[in-house]
Amino acid sequence: MEFLPGGRFRSTNMPLLPVLATAYSVPFATIDTLRVRMKGVPDWLGSEPYDIEATAESGSTGAPAKLRNERIQGMLQAVFKDRLKLIINRDVLEMPIYALVAGPHGPRLTAAKIQDLNCTESAPFGGTGCHQFQGGAGRGLKALAVDMPDLALYLSGWSERPIVDQTKVKGLYEIQTEGWSEGWALPGSDPNRKTLEEVLDSLGLKLVRQKGPVVVYVIEHIERPSGN
Repeated sequence: MEFLPGGRFRSTNMPLLPVLATAYSVPFATIDTLRVRMKGVPDWLGSEPYDIEATAESGSTGAPAKLRNERIQGMLQAVFKDRLKLIINRDVLEMPIYALVAGPHGPRLTAAKIQDLNCTESAPFGGTGCHQFQGGAGRGLKALAVDMPDLALYLSGWSERPIVDQTKVKGLYEIQTEGWSEGWALPGSDPNRKTLEEVLDSLGLKLVRQKGPVVVYVIEHIERPSGN
């Protein structure tokens, strides 16, 4: 997927499932984590490749990063509803979660060198701009300017439970975990690597098991798209 200047979006020869997940802010690092938050996904959505080119409404260029990302997500949702006849319902369910909270000695975070108003030219959702990460399980975390909801959503893609921000920490931060190129291990994999909990402890954060409300999407109807 490519998010280009002027609110343009392009994906080439790839399944539509990651695009749909991006449109609704659903973690999709693994199919298991995605299916916790999105129900009724047909198999072809994750296997058949398509090309997409679309442009968000005017005003996406020059807007603060969060607002611009929301406009591009709205554009992607409209593409699915128009071209794939998508009918999708939003629900809120009580389920097991991890609460992302500050550790006993408080967070150890470095303030970002840039703020949202100066992030207007960075590409959303991927790469090296605002509100985006590099890394993941096996690679650690690296980001130039992210907030705690960004961190919770990103980490949810590698967790057996949704992660919900409850830190009460505001603002944008620069994050680079020590040895970020090595990262942490997925549950049940390499015992010699750090756990996600150990990585978060280096940031003064922790995960707490509890139950809480989680947004879940249910696909009621979707059709294979026709060509232009």
